Amino acid sequence: MSNGIVLHHLENSRSQRVLWLLEELQVPYTIKHYKRLPTQLAPPELKKIHPLGKSPVITDGDLVIAESGAIVEYLIGKYGKGRFQPPEQGNVKNLYYTHYAEGTLQNLLSNWRIYGMIPERVPWPIRWLIRIVMTKTQQAFLLGTIEASTEMASLVGKS
Repeated sequence: MSNGIVLHHLENSRSQRVLWLLEELQVPYTIKHYKRLPTQLAPPELKKIHPLGKSPVITDGDLVIAESGAIVEYLIGKYGKGRFQPPEQGNVKNLYYTHYAEGTLQNLLSNWRIYGMIPERVPWPIRWLIRIVMTKTQQAFLLGTIEASTEMASLVGKS
């Protein structure tokens, strides 16, 4: 592998946040661009870098790191020199909300959006029925956690 950081950048992906961080940290890097296929999937060349064939991925010497959150934590820890780190008393809260946003919240919002899109993609004669089913699905499986998340977020500002 090459020396230094290589950002494997897929257009319209989360690799843009890694690119931003590399610039903020003023860390030298090389960027390798990948274009999406007409299906909007990543090209197969990315599987040569990481088995999932997704982006973002960085290589730092022989080290290969995927997942934007993991990459951000790695870069800040190795190259940040104390910058972009919360104070000690806020570290656990920062850690929690970073992973909460990537895990729980993103999945909820993505699923909400997908369930909302399904009725628009089915044949029009059954669209009304699918809209009812998807709305009930959103309410049954997602709404409670979204409301709890909103309540939790409002309490965080007060603590």
